[in-house]
Amino acid sequence: MDDEKAHPMWITLLPTICLLSLISSAGGVLCPNGCKCENEILRANCSGAGIEVVPIQLNPELHVMDLSNNKINQLHYTFTFYEKLYTLDVSRNRVKSLGSGNFKTQKVLKFLNLSSNFIDSLGKDTFEGLVQLTELDLSNNLLEAIGVYDFKDLNNLTILRMTGNQLDYFEEGTFKFTPNLQALYIDDNSFMEIPCELSDLSQLKVLSIARNLIESIEDDKVPNLPELQTLVLVQNQIYEIQQKGFSNMPKLDHLDLSDNNLTILPTAQLSKMSKLVNLKLSGNTFNILPPVAFRGLFHLKYLTLARLEALETIDSRSFVDNINLEKISLDFNYRIKAFPTRLFHGNPKLRYVSIRYNSIKFLVASHFPLDQLEELRVGGNPLDCNCSMGWLWKILKDNELQITANLSQSQIIKNDLKLDVNEVVCETPEELHNRKLVSATQRQMDCSMSWLAITSVSLTVIFILGIIVGVFFFIPKRKANRDMGSKELPKIVKTSYNAPPLPPPRKSLPNYDTNHVERYIMPPIIMQNRPLPVWDPYSQHCNGNGNIYEQLNDNRDRPHIVYV
Repeated sequence: MDDEKAHPMWITLLPTICLLSLISSAGGVLCPNGCKCENEILRANCSGAGIEVVPIQLNPELHVMDLSNNKINQLHYTFTFYEKLYTLDVSRNRVKSLGSGNFKTQKVLKFLNLSSNFIDSLGKDTFEGLVQLTELDLSNNLLEAIGVYDFKDLNNLTILRMTGNQLDYFEEGTFKFTPNLQALYIDDNSFMEIPCELSDLSQLKVLSIARNLIESIEDDKVPNLPELQTLVLVQNQIYEIQQKGFSNMPKLDHLDLSDNNLTILPTAQLSKMSKLVNLKLSGNTFNILPPVAFRGLFHLKYLTLARLEALETIDSRSFVDNINLEKISLDFNYRIKAFPTRLFHGNPKLRYVSIRYNSIKFLVASHFPLDQLEELRVGGNPLDCNCSMGWLWKILKDNELQITANLSQSQIIKNDLKLDVNEVVCETPEELHNRKLVSATQRQMDCSMSWLAITSVSLTVIFILGIIVGVFFFIPKRKANRDMGSKELPKIVKTSYNAPPLPPPRKSLPNYDTNHVERYIMPPIIMQNRPLPVWDPYSQHCNGNGNIYEQLNDNRDRPHIVYV
């Protein structure tokens, strides 16, 4: 009876014994279909093999196991056999729960990738045993919260990625068990502010919190991060940065505020970050770069100001404080039509300038410190390619010759200025419309005047000189004539007698009695309402007792001059 019961047991164990014998004869390794096992370097790559469970027949000495892009939905009790793993990748699978204590035997595991699964929660024992883990990736899962003790065994964790979850807050003390964390990525979540709970991360150097819902950087709600060097706030909704917004980050040297809603450049707030080296402000809505726009940023080397759709004005002194500036990008600012001359001449270390795809028609050599630049990008602007663009045409020609000569990098002179030759296209004149500037001829770029132009200019100059001569010589003469005409000239009246010669005219009247003078020059007046008797030269009362005209000399041809 006992033998009958024992027989089926031996039948059950027989396949297992055969399998173990097979594994032993094959050197202890059985590689599943679709996997690539490299026992020499202790690595198994099962990425995209279509497996649904974690294989347990792999070499137990493995250091690297790649199970990404499969159909695995649970990890319970599957890694017990692999105690020497350094790297484990279970990304892009269908795992919903990590369970409890499933990594207990992975005492030397350094890298664990669990991204792009369906994990919605963690537990206090989820990462039990991972005391040597330095990098954990939980990106693109369904996490809504992190418990206080979820990371309790991760004392050596330095990089944590939780991008693309549904997190909107951290509980107080969440990071007290990860004091060595240096990089935290929480992009694509629902945070409305920079979490104050991050103050426990005294060694944090990189914080990326892009594509969240942050609207304001407030003075009293920013964590104290004394070692932070890189802060990425791309594609939030930031419209305000208060005066002390970044004062708790004294070592910040890389700040990315691209694609937010800043309507005014935060000059005063940025000036407190004296160690800033790299600043990105693309995609905001401020319309002016004022004088000393980046005040106090003496260590700034890289500045990106692209896609500023409202930017119209750049002051010629905008970058005067940035004496260490090496690279600046001002691309895709469609409202910029001109740059101030000598805009970049206060930046002695500038090597790269890009002003592509703006609305600039005219460029002159004085815009740029050409003697120190190594690369200049000006393509995509609607350039007016007249002869004043000859300087740019010549540089483009030199670049084209280098390209066509197919010179090696070691043969190219290091100080040669590089341009985007194929993107510098003319808008006007008509003969160069939609053609590359480099394709223009020497004649089209020659500013020397032809004989017709010289003749036109000469005639114009003569005409202007004639007008000036007329103004200086003829107008004073005309004025003198007008002054002489204003004086009364003597009238000549012909009479029938010879009058005695007249004395020369006096400049002033003699000092006659007023009544005596008025008697001769005033018209007859009515005295006591009676008119004076009419004077009759033929009357007997006249002096001479006869006709007054008969007493005149017979010589009637001499004119009588009367001054009136």
